[in-house]
Amino acid sequence: MIRSSSETTLVSLKEKDLAGWRRNEGVRVIEQAGRYWEVLHKGFAFSIHWLARMTAAEARWPSPFCWGYRTTLADAASARANGFMPIHLSQNVAGYDLQFLPSKRRNQLRACHRQVEIVEVLDPAFLCENAFEVSTSASKRTGFFEYGRTLTREQFARRVTREVHPGHSIVLAGLIDGKLGGYVSAFAVDGSAYVNRVILATEALRTNIGTGLIFELMQACRRTGTIREVVYGLHSREDAALCKFKEEMGFPVMKIPARVGMLPFLQGLIHRRRPNVYYRLFGGKLP
Repeated sequence: MIRSSSETTLVSLKEKDLAGWRRNEGVRVIEQAGRYWEVLHKGFAFSIHWLARMTAAEARWPSPFCWGYRTTLADAASARANGFMPIHLSQNVAGYDLQFLPSKRRNQLRACHRQVEIVEVLDPAFLCENAFEVSTSASKRTGFFEYGRTLTREQFARRVTREVHPGHSIVLAGLIDGKLGGYVSAFAVDGSAYVNRVILATEALRTNIGTGLIFELMQACRRTGTIREVVYGLHSREDAALCKFKEEMGFPVMKIPARVGMLPFLQGLIHRRRPNVYYRLFGGKLP
């Protein structure tokens, strides 16, 4: 089931509710001192709410069984920062309208609206039936394969069934002559929204569908009234074209003070072998 996106809003969850949702999806979640951590990569923990901005007392190892952790810090705890979280962040939600965009993006948005109908997806069956080919096309173009391989239809169906969850998240889709060309999903917690996934078919790029989907997502955040900032992913400095697009869409790179803990030999290993991953996921020296 779908409907026009013109009245879509995004519910802002509490951190506890987000943790419960993620647990129901099978993710390992740790609670410590009323804050929640998601554990991935066989023991690396990060604050489930990236912009949690924890106090000095909260920003510590969430479990003795983790090999690393990271969280952002409150202003009062910034002296404890030993790294940063580099993200694309918009803090102009209330003022995010057509005139906010540069002329190039405004023109692309107008072109998109002439060709693409943007709707809200309310039933995962819609994506299960229509989005597998879109996802496959996007993976082949970008070279990014979830879990390191192409998903089967069954695996894809399980993922999007979790992704479409009205009341917890929103999914906006772009239809080109009635056919799905791409979609974006997002969720919000404590006033901060997160662009979760952007999937675009290669053949749909000519319509500027990506510009239209992000703009309409920001309109949904504006209508909500309680969302003050929107995160559009970590800074992939090795992908200059993607970074330029995000910045021109109003998501400049910002480096949020963070506390990072990691076993020393692993920190050195990751820094040497995967410098961009180290920069993006594990922080570095403050700028």
